[in-house]
Amino acid sequence: MFRHTASVSLGFLLLAVQALSAAEKRHAHTHVHGAAEINIVVEGKSVIVEFRSPAEDIMGFEHEAKSEADKKKLDAAVKVLKERFAEMVILDKALDCTPGLAEVSVVRTDAAGKDAKSSAKKGGEHREVRARHVFTCQGDPTGSRVRFGVTKFFPQVHELKVQALSASKQSGATIKKDKGDVGL
Repeated sequence: MFRHTASVSLGFLLLAVQALSAAEKRHAHTHVHGAAEINIVVEGKSVIVEFRSPAEDIMGFEHEAKSEADKKKLDAAVKVLKERFAEMVILDKALDCTPGLAEVSVVRTDAAGKDAKSSAKKGGEHREVRARHVFTCQGDPTGSRVRFGVTKFFPQVHELKVQALSASKQSGATIKKDKGDVGL
């Protein structure tokens, strides 16, 4: 019985990742200032949230943080994304979700949002902030609603492209200035 459940769970997770990747390709993930992307996957009582935004909207710059002032802005942004993310992606309180794994990185990208490993190309440097959080909930998140508070912390982000996927549903929405919600 356990093997069947584990393989169904693993199969669902792989399907979810493929679906979100397909959604990302459909959006062509262009580097648009003021717009961030949030992908949400529900698996059982876990909620995995991925956040992507141009670094300009999060830190106020896109170049590599070399000066002390830039390093402080980077550290402050990372701290907010790690410690206050549950106030940016707001799950239903009745679910009693606990934030767990939190990863934040700044990645150099090209103008289309793809990882760039070589030196800066024409058009200047582009960097993207990526965060991944895993929440463990006491209640089943399926059928609940997610609200947003990104603009409260990062006012330059005025639009969120949200994709959500659970075992029973796939949904998406464009959230402007944190107004609106998405069903799981």
